[in-house]
Amino acid sequence: MSSKNNLKNKKKKITVGDNFLYDFVKVTGSIPTLIWMRPKILHFGKKHKIKGGFMASANHCSFVDPILIHCVFWKRRMYSLATKDLYTTKLRTWFFNRMHCIQVDKENFSLNSFHEVTRQLKRGKMVSIYPEGQLNRGSQEMLAFKSGVILMAHSARVPIVPVYLVPPGRWYQRRAAVVGEPIDVRALCGDMPTVDDLNRAGDYVHQKEEELKEFYQKFHKNPKMAQPTAVSNKRRS
Repeated sequence: MSSKNNLKNKKKKITVGDNFLYDFVKVTGSIPTLIWMRPKILHFGKKHKIKGGFMASANHCSFVDPILIHCVFWKRRMYSLATKDLYTTKLRTWFFNRMHCIQVDKENFSLNSFHEVTRQLKRGKMVSIYPEGQLNRGSQEMLAFKSGVILMAHSARVPIVPVYLVPPGRWYQRRAAVVGEPIDVRALCGDMPTVDDLNRAGDYVHQKEEELKEFYQKFHKNPKMAQPTAVSNKRRS
């Protein structure tokens, strides 16, 4: 019994140690972040509290989007994708790993990255991802989504939560985000999806984020408007 208890305690210590730097940076950086961004979080439809793993899918309009996403899901520890160009030294590699970053090659998304994302999702973790695949600052239109995002959520059997990050104006202006209802990927494309099924599901998630964008534009014009009830995410024929 004592050996089992020691093993459990050891696992707990390792987990706490792995999260220490992440929690430290998040907490100490919260005050300047809240003062600077003053984030306003809106919910399209019913607000959901997801206890298990899920993927947050957001548009990518500025370099500080990862910080804003952390503000949106403040109570969750988050895993994020980071380009391999950031991992140039051992110190950087150590730091980004402790900050729950998953290394990816934007030009050639590897199976290792795919498996690491799905592994964290299956562990009940949250993973934030930008399915446009690149920073999109110049255009007001969201780019087409990569179907690999759908496949990862499908493989891990987790929902996708669409998020619209409002593009920043001037550096001192308040940042805003709109959170949609969770999307059941398997309900959209079935247990054994084809490439066409995945692409249609990707278009559907893209459509949902466009709806969040439209809602924010209406809200911005009339802040007193009531938030609408989101459309059900059932499989479409």
